[in-house]
Amino acid sequence: MPVNLFTLFMAFLKAGGLTVGNGYAIVEPLRHALVSENKWLTEENFSADLAIVQAMPGIFSLNLAICLGKRIYGRRGMAVALTGTLLPALVILIVLATCFESVRHFPAVETFLKGARPAIVAAVLLPCLKMWRHSGIVLSTVWIPVGAALAIVLLGVSPTYIIIALTALGLLYGFLVRADS
Repeated sequence: MPVNLFTLFMAFLKAGGLTVGNGYAIVEPLRHALVSENKWLTEENFSADLAIVQAMPGIFSLNLAICLGKRIYGRRGMAVALTGTLLPALVILIVLATCFESVRHFPAVETFLKGARPAIVAAVLLPCLKMWRHSGIVLSTVWIPVGAALAIVLLGVSPTYIIIALTALGLLYGFLVRADS
């Protein structure tokens, strides 16, 4: 489908509306809209931009919208994608802020908030599993992210130390493998 600013805005508005409150949950709706449905990006372009955005400081979903919008339609695409991503959250936040205090202790609201937790976990886990297929992680290397996650969660190791250690090990491995080649 040819890209125009309105269809680009609607794709990001829909993704932003589906994933309010969780940055990584926006990945799958955007992948579907931009790669599968409209074919504005290839899977490789999407994955490359996703990797870049994950390394950037700031709000993940907004950085992703900016990066993808710019790739698809330049600066105007960047502005439209950012607006489409922000608008649903902004509207919902304004509505909730005006009425939340009066309903927060209702059993239905408490139940909804408890029930939303597993859905959020699933919304984050699905793109992670899809990215795993394209990441080059195999059974012989799966211990790296699993070990890092366990060290952070169970041992309380700072992610900064994990990143530094894995970077050093990766460089060492690269030099050793390159020296053998």
